[in-house]
Amino acid sequence: MKRNLYILCPLLCLALMTGSCKKDGGSGVKAVFSYVADGYKVNFTNFSTNAQTYLWDFGDGTSTAKSPQHIYTAKGDFLVKLTVTNGEESSFFADTVKVTGPNIKIDTDLSDWLYVGYSYENAESHAGTIRAVKAFAGPDDIFFYMEGTGDMKIDLFDMYIDADNNPATGFNTWMYPAGSGADFLLEGSSATATGGSVYLHQGNPADFSFTPTVSFADGMRFGPLTTVSGRKVMEFSIKKSALNSPKNRAVNFAFIELSTGWAQLGIIPESATPESKFITVPL
Repeated sequence: MKRNLYILCPLLCLALMTGSCKKDGGSGVKAVFSYVADGYKVNFTNFSTNAQTYLWDFGDGTSTAKSPQHIYTAKGDFLVKLTVTNGEESSFFADTVKVTGPNIKIDTDLSDWLYVGYSYENAESHAGTIRAVKAFAGPDDIFFYMEGTGDMKIDLFDMYIDADNNPATGFNTWMYPAGSGADFLLEGSSATATGGSVYLHQGNPADFSFTPTVSFADGMRFGPLTTVSGRKVMEFSIKKSALNSPKNRAVNFAFIELSTGWAQLGIIPESATPESKFITVPL
């Protein structure tokens, strides 16, 4: 037993010496944090000890606040790094933050769009009722937030969607020579009128040949037309299954508001220029 005690004592001393030579220094500087993600908004709580300065790297921005809030602009996995210092001593901690984006619901509450950036804004010089659009792809639906002038009603519309992210397939409309390829046409009325259908393109890309596949009642949802900051706004969604469940990384679209006599009232994005092409929504 005495022999075993002599062996353990040097080992214990060695362990204590090794533990005292740590990167964080003698003052015990230690970096650590936790986080809570709510849509694109992430609140970080700093549990670091004996730190005087803080440097955060969010993967798409930085901060020197102790416990910052950060707004992401896209969903994904972000490696967040925190470096804390106290004089010449420092400590580093990193964790992966999963950002899933907002939980959008088609209802009367538009606050779930607060941190979603515009997918496209028409130039001020561009005439028409449609001014801007936000879009976000959830697990099962693609959501849209259409924003326009006081004259926007969306009683009748056409919406082209390139569901396979390949402009070489689907209908190539003359309005978007730089990229269209509409695999689907959504045509009809919003919830304020009588409905419509989702149409699938078939045949030659130069031919306007669409076949109805899904009704708006089965494939879409519309929120009420309302006013936000002086602009008319409507949110709506389409089920991914109504678009044959796209498997690629994005879909592309264009939206046209029509009068009941089928005259164009507004369009997004701008059309009929050599650079005109559909708007992209990452999936």
